[in-house]
Amino acid sequence: MAFPKKIKYFIIRKAAKLLISGIVKTCKLKIVGYENVEKLRAQEVPIIYAYWHRHIFVTIYRFMNTGARPLISLSDDGEIVAQIAIEFGMNPVRGSSSRGGAKAFIKLLNSIKEEKSEVLITADGPKGPAREIKDGVIRLAQKSGSVVVPIAWHADRVKILEKTWDRFKIPLPFGVITYAYGKPITIRATGSKEDEETLKRRLKDAIDTLERELGEK
Repeated sequence: MAFPKKIKYFIIRKAAKLLISGIVKTCKLKIVGYENVEKLRAQEVPIIYAYWHRHIFVTIYRFMNTGARPLISLSDDGEIVAQIAIEFGMNPVRGSSSRGGAKAFIKLLNSIKEEKSEVLITADGPKGPAREIKDGVIRLAQKSGSVVVPIAWHADRVKILEKTWDRFKIPLPFGVITYAYGKPITIRATGSKEDEETLKRRLKDAIDTLERELGEK
């Protein structure tokens, strides 16, 4: 990375951490369903967390200093998100379905099997379509033997960026944020395309249901 870019990204990641932490710390953060994760960890079951792209803001804060491995695209926007994730103590893997996907898949698979890493995946990818499950999360769960845990958050004071493809959400200061972990989903290792589509629908329904239970519209 060129020296001027290093300075640019250094400034962005520091500013982003101040912004994200500054907003979330003013809010009351309620955690729901975390017992689902505790049981899996106690049994040493590998976990993939799946969520919609619009939930990145609070998710970055929630997984601060966990060493979790978020999958982040190789785009310029992805580089910014990756730098912010690093600043928050995560260990991103770069790639997407359109670029660098195969290498990223292998790296994530090895991280789960060899390092017992927990993985974070935006289930609708870096560019959408919104709320449509990409193949990667299902195939990674099948190959790694991981359980998929849907996650979502809702805030009583929130700004929705209506012009973004995913209607990205930013909580407003001094509100209440509810962060929820859904029921774990066991993904069967099958080779059937029909089964894969069924599993994608199950995961989509689980994330959408979690949002509705939180009061998402």
